[in-house]
This record gives sequence, C-alpha cells and structure tokens, in this order.
Amino acid sequence: MSIGPRVERSSRALLHAIALIFFALATNALAHTTDTSYARVRIFSDRLEVRLTCDIFTLQRIVPGLDANRDGGLSREELQRATPAIQKFFRERVAIEVDLAATGLGAAKDPFWPLDAPDPIPAAAWHTNEALVSFGFDQPLAAPLKTVAISFDIFRTFGERHSVLGVFEYRGQTTEVIFTIIDPDFLFDVAFADPNAPATATKTQSRPAEKSKPAGTAQTAPHRSNADSSPVWDHFKMGVGHILTGYDHLCFLLALLVVSRLRPLVAIVTSFTIAHSITLLLAAFGVVTLPTRFIESSIAVTIIYVAVENLWRREFSHRWMLTFFFGLIHGFGFANTLDPQKLPVDAKAKCLVVFNLGVEAGQLAVVLALLPLSLALAKWKHGPRAKIAISVVVALLGLAWFLDRVFALGWMPF
Repeated sequence: MSIGPRVERSSRALLHAIALIFFALATNALAHTTDTSYARVRIFSDRLEVRLTCDIFTLQRIVPGLDANRDGGLSREELQRATPAIQKFFRERVAIEVDLAATGLGAAKDPFWPLDAPDPIPAAAWHTNEALVSFGFDQPLAAPLKTVAISFDIFRTFGERHSVLGVFEYRGQTTEVIFTIIDPDFLFDVAFADPNAPATATKTQSRPAEKSKPAGTAQTAPHRSNADSSPVWDHFKMGVGHILTGYDHLCFLLALLVVSRLRPLVAIVTSFTIAHSITLLLAAFGVVTLPTRFIESSIAVTIIYVAVENLWRREFSHRWMLTFFFGLIHGFGFANTLDPQKLPVDAKAKCLVVFNLGVEAGQLAVVLALLPLSLALAKWKHGPRAKIAISVVVALLGLAWFLDRVFALGWMPF
C-alpha cells in the first residue's frame, strides 16, 4: 500500500493542529518590538548627553538574573539593584570620543522607568514598547565640540541580528544612524551638520589608529561619518543583512527552491517579491498594523506548510499563488525590522524603498546560490529522497520557530 495518502493525511492533520493552536493564541499576541535598541546623542555647547534605551528582554542578556526573586516580573527595586552592572556594561562596550579623544560616557543618571508601566512589569511584556528602559549619561564640555564619535561593542552579547537605531541631535537638526555588527560606529562632525559651524577638515578615517585610550574604554575605529554616509545607504545594507541573516526567511526560500524548476521558479520569486514589497510599505507607513508575535508565528507556519507540502505533492504549478499569499506575511516580518518613527522624516519613503531593494538584492543572491543545488537534485538519482530529507529538516525548524514564538520559549534566538 502506498504511503503517499497516509503522509498527506498526517501532514494535513499536523498543519490543522498547528493552525488551531496558532489562532487560539493569536488573540493574546502582544505587539512585540524587534531585536532593536536605541541611542540618542544630544550635543550642546557646554555638555554632551547620551541616552541608551533597551527593552527588559535585552537587558536580561546583560544581567541574566534581572528578575532577582523569580516572580515573573521586574520591579523598580530589582532594576535599581541591577543598574550598576548595566551601567558598567555600557561603559565597557559603548565608546565615546570627543574631538578624536576618548572620554567615556560621562556621569550616569538613574534609569528611566517606562511611562505608565506597572510595577512590577510582567515578563509577558518584556519584549514590548512598554518595557523600554533608558539609561542616561552626561559629560560637561569645556568648549563646544567639533566631532563626537560613538562605537558599539555589544553585538556579541545582544546577538548578530541586533541593531541600534541612533540619532544625533544638534541645534534642532537630527541625523539618524543605524548601528549593526557590520557598521558599529559613527563620527558626527558638526561642520557638516551646521553650515555656520567652523570648518574642521576632520574625517573619520583621519584619526590615528594607535591613539591611546584610557583604561577600561572600548577600542574604537570609526569609519563612517555624516560627511560621507547617508541613512539611505545604511538602509540598503540593513535590507541585505536582514535577508542574509534571516534564517527563517532562508529556510522558506530553501523549501521553495528544492522542488522548483527554473521556469516556475521565476514566477515564484516574482510573486514573493511583489507581495512582501506591498506589505512592507503598508506596515512601515502605518496603513496596516499587526502584532509582531502574530506575524513571526505566521512566518513559521508558512515554513512548515511549504516544507510539509513538499512531502506529498509532485506538481507545484500553484506555488506562485501560494507564495504571493505567504509573501504578504513575510513582508510584515521585513517591516518589523524598521521602526518608522525612527526613520528620517524627509527621506522615509526613500529609506523604505532602498531597504526593500536591499532585501531583494540579498534574496537574489540566495536564489542564485541555491539554484545549482535545485538543478543538481533534479538530475540526481537520489534527488527525490534528498528533497524529502531537506524538507523534513526545514519543517522541524519551522515547528521549533512556531512553538518558540507562540509560547515565547526562547529556544530560537536566531
């Protein structure tokens, strides 16, 4: 007796069970933030203010025992006890240079408890906008500064996909910057921010690499500045990085490519591109807003469905339609990488379009890299078995992501 029908019935039963669990819990899904922190640098004539903001979920990576009494909530008292360790972490991992001389962050302020947040803040809200805690640092200036550089050495602790959305404020003007593991530093030159400021002729690359630093200050080598960098280019690189390090999106593409032939593949990739471009723009401009937990769990379901469908189907002419629908879901996932409120107001549309172009460039690179594998499997005598094995592994990964995201288990930090 053929096992095909049994596999199909079992696979569909699994998908139905997942769908029931998912939609039962979706109504309780919270609007989670992405894996992002924030930095604000305010420049005055007599002082420099730095404010670093993380959600409690991220702060746990600095102080694993943040919830000291393990009651499933973070109180003001627990935060106060952990504050010295958090401030020490920032002093060691966030470097500041004023006029190319290392200065450190400056004097620390008390942490800023989220507005209208309960005391304690329940664990279910630790990865939401309602759990953003700010840590301020001030340092006086003997004279108006010419340049200020900031460098982040936090990504080994916070994760490779973590990003810091930064903003420099100077004389009513703002300059937005994205910090990632690839671009962890930035130099702000007031001469390029204010046409009336005295020319400095300094560039980020001009600082001698061997310049000495005080003990305990993180070593930095800024290579970007507002003189030669733009938020638009940053968003292109962020788009490329998001797809190349988005292992769930990569698994989804793998499940599609492993059973696709060349001509249907063009339709699949095109429909996926159009679909996720639509929802990326709709979500980023606030036209449609869905809870992040719901979206991320839905992405896991798309991975499971496509991978499991590979086990029983032999013909995939419908895939472009299915991929269009699933692409709409993945587009919301791409949009979750960006915080529209942090985008440059005068270039928001351009940044979003360029971010999407970065996603497409990364996606095209992935397709071109996987296409030879797909063609080779189609000709190999053991290709069908290999496709089944690959699909099973992808389905299991999708199931792990689904359970992790629905129940917030913390299994899959990538």
